Amino acid sequence: MRKSSLVLALVLSGCGGTTPEVYQLLVDYFSLPDSCYSSMMQPGQVITTAPPTAMTVQIWDGPENTAFLQVESAPLMIEMGSAPDVTVGGIFTGKKVEKGWTFSSDLVRKNTNTLPISGNTVVTTITTHAELTFERALTFKGTGALNSSSNCVGAMGCPNTNPACSVSGLVISGTKVAVQYERAP
Repeated sequence: MRKSSLVLALVLSGCGGTTPEVYQLLVDYFSLPDSCYSSMMQPGQVITTAPPTAMTVQIWDGPENTAFLQVESAPLMIEMGSAPDVTVGGIFTGKKVEKGWTFSSDLVRKNTNTLPISGNTVVTTITTHAELTFERALTFKGTGALNSSSNCVGAMGCPNTNPACSVSGLVISGTKVAVQYERAP
Protein backbone atom coordinates (compact mmCIF):
# COMPACT_ATOMS: atom_id res chain seq x y z
CA MET A 1 0.00 0.00 0.00
CA ARG A 2 2.82 2.37 0.85
CA LYS A 3 4.49 1.78 -2.55
CA SER A 4 1.31 2.66 -4.49
CA SER A 5 0.95 5.89 -2.47
CA LEU A 6 4.52 6.85 -3.38
CA VAL A 7 3.90 6.17 -7.09
CA LEU A 8 0.69 8.26 -6.99
CA ALA A 9 2.54 11.11 -5.27
CA LEU A 10 5.27 11.05 -7.93
CA VAL A 11 2.75 11.09 -10.78
CA LEU A 12 0.76 13.95 -9.25
CA SER A 13 3.90 15.98 -8.55
CA GLY A 14 5.05 15.80 -12.18
CA CYS A 15 7.94 13.37 -11.64
CA GLY A 16 7.85 10.67 -14.27
CA GLY A 17 4.69 12.10 -15.85
CA THR A 18 3.96 14.88 -18.28
CA THR A 19 4.52 18.48 -17.30
CA PRO A 20 2.29 21.49 -17.95
CA GLU A 21 2.91 23.47 -21.14
CA VAL A 22 2.55 27.26 -21.36
CA TYR A 23 1.28 28.93 -24.54
CA GLN A 24 0.78 32.53 -25.61
CA LEU A 25 -2.41 32.77 -27.70
CA LEU A 26 -3.45 35.71 -29.87
CA VAL A 27 -7.11 36.13 -30.77
CA ASP A 28 -7.49 38.26 -33.89
CA TYR A 29 -10.13 40.95 -34.31
CA PHE A 30 -13.64 39.83 -35.24
CA SER A 31 -17.03 41.45 -35.63
CA LEU A 32 -20.38 40.12 -34.52
CA PRO A 33 -23.09 39.20 -37.03
CA ASP A 34 -26.20 41.38 -37.22
CA SER A 35 -28.22 38.61 -35.53
CA CYS A 36 -26.41 39.36 -32.23
CA TYR A 37 -28.27 42.66 -31.88
CA SER A 38 -31.90 43.14 -30.84
CA SER A 39 -32.44 45.44 -33.85
CA MET A 40 -30.98 42.71 -36.15
CA MET A 41 -28.40 45.22 -37.44
CA GLN A 42 -25.08 46.64 -36.31
CA PRO A 43 -25.39 49.70 -34.08
CA GLY A 44 -24.37 53.07 -35.53
CA GLN A 45 -21.34 53.25 -33.26
CA VAL A 46 -19.32 50.18 -32.27
CA ILE A 47 -16.42 50.47 -29.84
CA THR A 48 -13.67 47.94 -30.50
CA THR A 49 -10.27 47.29 -29.00
CA ALA A 50 -7.16 47.06 -31.09
CA PRO A 51 -6.36 43.52 -32.20
CA PRO A 52 -4.90 41.11 -31.43
CA THR A 53 -5.83 40.21 -27.86
CA ALA A 54 -3.25 38.12 -26.00
CA MET A 55 -3.89 35.32 -23.51
CA THR A 56 -1.44 33.17 -21.57
CA VAL A 57 -2.66 29.61 -20.98
CA GLN A 58 -1.30 26.51 -19.31
CA ILE A 59 -2.19 23.03 -20.60
CA TRP A 60 -1.74 19.71 -18.86
CA ASP A 61 -2.76 16.22 -19.92
CA GLY A 62 -5.51 14.21 -18.28
CA PRO A 63 -6.55 10.57 -18.60
CA GLU A 64 -7.82 8.90 -21.80
CA ASN A 65 -6.85 11.55 -24.41
CA THR A 66 -8.14 14.48 -22.40
CA ALA A 67 -6.36 17.69 -21.39
CA PHE A 68 -7.12 20.82 -19.41
CA LEU A 69 -6.42 24.42 -20.37
CA GLN A 70 -6.24 27.09 -17.67
CA VAL A 71 -6.24 30.77 -18.61
CA GLU A 72 -3.39 32.28 -16.58
CA SER A 73 -3.75 35.86 -17.80
CA ALA A 74 -6.67 38.06 -16.82
CA PRO A 75 -9.96 36.69 -18.20
CA LEU A 76 -11.19 38.24 -21.43
CA MET A 77 -14.69 39.74 -21.28
CA ILE A 78 -16.10 39.56 -24.79
CA GLU A 79 -19.10 41.72 -25.60
CA MET A 80 -21.73 39.76 -27.54
CA GLY A 81 -24.04 42.54 -28.74
CA SER A 82 -27.49 42.33 -27.11
CA ALA A 83 -26.74 38.84 -25.76
CA PRO A 84 -24.88 38.28 -22.47
CA ASP A 85 -21.11 38.79 -22.53
CA VAL A 86 -18.82 35.74 -22.65
CA THR A 87 -15.95 35.47 -20.18
CA VAL A 88 -12.94 33.55 -21.49
CA GLY A 89 -11.14 32.52 -18.34
CA GLY A 90 -10.77 29.73 -15.82
CA ILE A 91 -10.38 26.09 -16.83
CA PHE A 92 -11.41 24.53 -20.15
CA THR A 93 -11.74 20.79 -20.74
CA GLY A 94 -10.06 19.41 -23.84
CA LYS A 95 -10.23 16.42 -26.10
CA LYS A 96 -8.10 15.21 -29.01
CA VAL A 97 -9.71 15.92 -32.40
CA GLU A 98 -8.65 15.59 -36.03
CA LYS A 99 -7.12 19.09 -36.12
CA GLY A 100 -5.32 18.99 -32.76
CA TRP A 101 -7.20 19.69 -29.54
CA THR A 102 -10.54 21.33 -28.78
CA PHE A 103 -10.85 23.04 -25.41
CA SER A 104 -14.28 24.22 -24.26
CA SER A 105 -15.86 25.96 -21.32
CA ASP A 106 -19.58 26.21 -20.56
CA LEU A 107 -21.26 28.42 -18.01
CA VAL A 108 -24.91 28.37 -16.94
CA ARG A 109 -26.14 31.00 -14.48
CA LYS A 110 -29.68 31.03 -13.08
CA ASN A 111 -31.19 33.94 -11.24
CA THR A 112 -34.57 33.61 -9.51
CA ASN A 113 -36.39 36.76 -8.41
CA THR A 114 -39.78 37.28 -6.82
CA LEU A 115 -41.30 40.57 -7.92
CA PRO A 116 -42.30 42.66 -4.88
CA ILE A 117 -45.71 43.96 -6.00
CA SER A 118 -47.15 40.99 -7.89
CA GLY A 119 -45.31 38.17 -6.13
CA ASN A 120 -44.57 36.58 -9.55
CA THR A 121 -41.41 34.55 -9.81
CA VAL A 122 -39.05 35.29 -12.71
CA VAL A 123 -36.24 32.88 -13.60
CA THR A 124 -33.50 34.16 -15.90
CA THR A 125 -30.99 31.66 -17.31
CA ILE A 126 -27.79 32.79 -19.03
CA THR A 127 -25.79 30.24 -20.99
CA THR A 128 -22.35 30.85 -22.52
CA HIS A 129 -19.90 28.63 -24.40
CA ALA A 130 -16.31 29.32 -25.46
CA GLU A 131 -14.26 26.94 -27.60
CA LEU A 132 -10.64 26.97 -28.81
CA THR A 133 -9.23 24.45 -31.33
CA PHE A 134 -5.52 24.26 -32.14
CA GLU A 135 -2.51 21.94 -32.44
CA ARG A 136 -0.22 21.79 -29.45
CA ALA A 137 2.90 22.66 -31.43
CA LEU A 138 5.75 25.17 -31.17
CA THR A 139 3.76 27.63 -33.33
CA PHE A 140 0.25 27.16 -34.70
CA LYS A 141 -2.97 28.65 -36.08
CA GLY A 142 -6.36 27.58 -34.81
CA THR A 143 -9.98 28.61 -34.54
CA GLY A 144 -12.40 29.71 -31.87
CA ALA A 145 -16.15 29.90 -31.35
CA LEU A 146 -18.36 31.77 -28.88
CA ASN A 147 -22.06 31.32 -28.04
CA SER A 148 -24.24 33.28 -25.66
CA SER A 149 -27.95 33.27 -24.88
CA SER A 150 -30.46 34.19 -22.23
CA ASN A 151 -33.88 32.86 -21.40
CA CYS A 152 -36.49 34.30 -19.06
CA VAL A 153 -39.49 32.46 -17.65
CA GLY A 154 -42.22 34.19 -15.68
CA ALA A 155 -45.67 35.69 -16.18
CA MET A 156 -44.52 39.29 -15.86
CA GLY A 157 -41.09 40.87 -15.51
CA CYS A 158 -39.27 39.26 -18.45
CA PRO A 159 -37.88 41.36 -21.29
CA ASN A 160 -39.64 41.20 -24.66
CA THR A 161 -36.66 39.47 -26.28
CA ASN A 162 -34.22 36.79 -25.21
CA PRO A 163 -31.10 37.66 -27.22
CA ALA A 164 -28.65 35.05 -28.49
CA CYS A 165 -25.35 35.39 -30.30
CA SER A 166 -23.11 32.86 -32.00
CA VAL A 167 -19.81 33.55 -33.72
CA SER A 168 -17.38 30.98 -35.13
CA GLY A 169 -14.23 30.94 -37.22
CA LEU A 170 -12.31 33.22 -34.89
CA VAL A 171 -8.62 33.23 -35.85
CA ILE A 172 -6.25 32.11 -33.10
CA SER A 173 -2.50 31.91 -33.45
CA GLY A 174 -0.03 30.92 -30.80
CA THR A 175 3.40 29.98 -29.60
CA LYS A 176 4.56 27.49 -27.02
CA VAL A 177 6.59 29.63 -24.63
CA ALA A 178 7.54 27.24 -21.81
CA VAL A 179 7.23 23.86 -20.22
CA GLN A 180 6.88 24.15 -16.45
CA TYR A 181 8.40 21.54 -14.23
CA GLU A 182 6.66 21.35 -10.92
CA ARG A 183 8.31 19.50 -8.07
CA ALA A 184 6.93 18.33 -4.79
CA PRO A 185 8.47 20.07 -1.74
